[in-house]
Amino acid sequence: MKLTGVSEEYAIYGMLFSLSNRIQTIGDKEFKDITMKQHFLMIVLEMFKQPPTLKEMGELIGCSYQNVKRMAVHLQREGYLNIEQDISDKRKLLLVSTGKFEKLGQVHRERTIEFMDNLYKNISREDLAVTLTTLMKMDKNIGGIIE
Repeated sequence: MKLTGVSEEYAIYGMLFSLSNRIQTIGDKEFKDITMKQHFLMIVLEMFKQPPTLKEMGELIGCSYQNVKRMAVHLQREGYLNIEQDISDKRKLLLVSTGKFEKLGQVHRERTIEFMDNLYKNISREDLAVTLTTLMKMDKNIGGIIE
C-alpha cells in the first residue's frame, strides 16, 4: 500500500480501521456462531478473576452497556456465558463463562497460532513494544475525549 500526500497521523488512523475490518472479516468466517466482537468479549472475560458486570466489561472493551448486553444475550443463547444477577447488588448483571469458549479455543488453537504468526511476521520485538506503547497512549487520549 502506497500512501502519498497523507500525514502519518491520518495514515495510521486509516490503517487502524482497515486492519480492524480485515481481522473482523477473517474471524467472522472462522467462527460460525459468534462474531469477532463477541469473540473479543470472551477473550476479555477470561482475563477477569471474578465475573465482571456488564458495565465493567463495557469500560474495558470500549463498548456501551447496551452493546455489551446485546452481545452477552447472544453469547448466552449460544451457550458461551451466563448472565447472572449479582447476589450483593441485584441491580448488577454479571457475565459468567460456561467453559464453551475455552473448548473452542482448543479446537482452533493451531489456526490461531498460525494467524498470529502471520500477523506479526517480520515485526521485531522493539517494533511491537513501540506499537503497543503508542496504542496505549492513543487509548488514553481517546478516553479524555469521550469522558
